Amino acid sequence: MRSIDRKPWQVLSNLLVAVGGVGFLALLLWSFGLIGYYSATHPYRPSPERGWTFRLHWTHGAYGTFEENEQLLQLHSWGIPFIFVVIAGWSIQRFHEKNEPWREKQF
Repeated sequence: MRSIDRKPWQVLSNLLVAVGGVGFLALLLWSFGLIGYYSATHPYRPSPERGWTFRLHWTHGAYGTFEENEQLLQLHSWGIPFIFVVIAGWSIQRFHEKNEPWREKQF
């Protein structure tokens, strides 16, 4: 019954915070999984016969290809839009809370 009492901005702000948070968490888990995979399967010395001559960032010394390193670094920049989505949802909540200071928080 609580969902009937909610205003559209409350639903939108909660949706934005949830989508942004879940997306960022999924991206973080994917990044840690990829770092773990590369650390476990790639050598800690260059292996020119396999093309693993580039030191991979975030793996504490494992070597791989330039493309694998770029994939690891791109995951960090993919998290920025999710952070902006969370900030947008949080800002909507704070804006409406600021305009109605006489209301108590409803949980």
